[in-house]
Amino acid sequence: MDSERIICNCQAVTAGAIKEAVDSGADTVEEVQGITGAGTVCGACLEEVEKLVKSLIAQRNASQPS
Repeated sequence: MDSERIICNCQAVTAGAIKEAVDSGADTVEEVQGITGAGTVCGACLEEVEKLVKSLIAQRNASQPS
């Protein structure tokens, strides 16, 4: 993942910023939006934000010991 890639142009939110939000405990797209602002202006990036958040949450959950 290119952490410098801009996911949300309106808020200049990078993939890295979204990853940081998930790594710090965000469990939903809505929580990531609250932390980063991604997908909250025009909504054009919302599908990409949702996919990235779901992928990062799945990775985080897979790496946690049971």
